[in-house]
Amino acid sequence: MFSKRSLAALLCAVVIPGCDAFQTRTPEPPGSATTQFDQPTSELVVVSNLQSALKQKNTEAFLLCLADTTQGFAAWQQYRFEPSAEAGARFSEKFAAWSRLDERQALLALFSRLGTDQAPILTLSDAHFDVRLPDSAVYVATYTLELPIALPSVPTRVAGTLRWTIVPNRFGLWAIARWRDAPSPASDTIPDTWSTLKALLVN
Repeated sequence: MFSKRSLAALLCAVVIPGCDAFQTRTPEPPGSATTQFDQPTSELVVVSNLQSALKQKNTEAFLLCLADTTQGFAAWQQYRFEPSAEAGARFSEKFAAWSRLDERQALLALFSRLGTDQAPILTLSDAHFDVRLPDSAVYVATYTLELPIALPSVPTRVAGTLRWTIVPNRFGLWAIARWRDAPSPASDTIPDTWSTLKALLVN
C-alpha cells in the first residue's frame, strides 16, 4: 500500500510532465491581448461591452452589441440607427438604409486611422435607464467621443445624446435594437454628433 505522501509524489511525477506546466510559453504578438467581451446576459453588460470594444478597437465585439437576426433576434428587433436631425438631413442617402454593415465599415475606417497605442475615448455622463422591463430597456446618456489624432475632413471630437433600446434574443442574450442620436447641450461648443462621424467614415 502507498502512503498518502508516496501517492502524492507519484501523481506529481505522472501528471506534471504531461501537462507541460513548466514549459516556456510563446509570447503573444503585440495587439493580441485577450478581448474583454462578457456574455450579454443583461442590458448593463451590453453597455460595458460596447465601451470595451471601442477602447480595444475591436470591430467584431462592437457589432455583437447590435441586434441581428442571425444571432437569434426577431425581425422586428433588427438593429436600426436613427441619426441626429442635422446629420440625417445632410446625409439622407446614407442613412436611408443604414445597417450593421455600414457600422462595420465606419468602425474599420476609424480604427485604421488610429495608431496601435491610440483608441477612441468615449465619455458618458448623466447615464440612466428610462425603462427597464424583462423584454426591453432604454438607456440614455450624454456622450463625448474623442479621437486622439487629426483626421482630414473628419471631426476628432463629437458630442450628443444617445438613446439605446436594448432587447434580449430568444436565448436571453441582449443587444441594441435601436440607436437614436441627438444633439446635447455641449453642441454649442462641439457641433458635430456621432452621426456625422459615422457618415463621413463610410464611402
